[in-house]
Amino acid sequence: MNAQMNVPQNILMIIRTIGMVVLLACLLSPAWGAPAADTEAKSLYDEGVELNKQRRYDEAIEKFTRAVTASLDTHQYHQTLVMTYIATSHGPQAIRWYQELAAAHPKNAVVHYWLGRLYLQRQSMDDAIREFQEAGRLAPNDEHAFISLGHVYLRVGKDAEAVNAYRQADRLSPHVAPVHAGLGTIYFNRKDYPGAQKEYEEALKIDPSLTEARYNLSLIYEKKGQLTKAMQQWQKLLDDDPNESQARERLARAYFAGKRYRDAAREYTTLSEVKQNSPEVFLSLGESLVLSAAADGDQGERTQLRELALQAFQRTLELDPKNAPARRYLDRLTAPAPPHEHP
Repeated sequence: MNAQMNVPQNILMIIRTIGMVVLLACLLSPAWGAPAADTEAKSLYDEGVELNKQRRYDEAIEKFTRAVTASLDTHQYHQTLVMTYIATSHGPQAIRWYQELAAAHPKNAVVHYWLGRLYLQRQSMDDAIREFQEAGRLAPNDEHAFISLGHVYLRVGKDAEAVNAYRQADRLSPHVAPVHAGLGTIYFNRKDYPGAQKEYEEALKIDPSLTEARYNLSLIYEKKGQLTKAMQQWQKLLDDDPNESQARERLARAYFAGKRYRDAAREYTTLSEVKQNSPEVFLSLGESLVLSAAADGDQGERTQLRELALQAFQRTLELDPKNAPARRYLDRLTAPAPPHEHP
């Protein structure tokens, strides 16, 4: 290898959390771990892992390369090699090496699969599709090439091909969350909401962390009038990621529609910290505060809520000077109170 690679300080975190680097959310099943590989390949792989920990990445890649060559069918070795290449910004070098490996071993499905993954990472979709198709042809009983094909077809807008690939993967392995999530997205885009709901619910049973599937499922519940279920999904998204502004805005609207103005004001207050330049958010916050004040029996609380509402409407007009509803609210809040009327 050449001179030591220059990489960011946080590279170990990137390499250790390999799944976060990969563009596809395609999870490796236990069957993809290292089989009974020969002792030499396992020893080379372990040496490479230790070199990675020492940030000696070019030496680690050399060890992983030798481990892969010694045990072509061990996905774990390929995965670590590819992710180290990607994490150190040497994707083109990896592609050249895998192209040579595929030319030397044209009938090895594993090699074609990982070359496809590299093409995908470089956004070379046609090349990725070609390699995944070849991997599927060479290993028709292995679902992983079909899962990746489904993902790529979905990304390039070939829904029919994506459905076929996902269904083939599902026949081979029925409990893969990305397969059900991918099918759910296709049905959702087609406005086949019953089909999408079924697939999203199945995906989330397997992997509750699929945020896009959860958000789209919440929209389906909302469309069906099942607001409680939708709100549960939005709250789950916020529990996992408090900065998820789309879910928070929908939750705030739902609280407002249900006349839970205090809850709506709380959510809009948090949202206003994220969307600081949104007149719509500040207008909704002001309205929630005004209605909260109207329902509050404590005069001190009412005064405080109206002051906060006043600030929200002022901010709305700063962002949108022609906002008529904000102007009307502001005029009402600043108008002198009639005689004998409590503020």
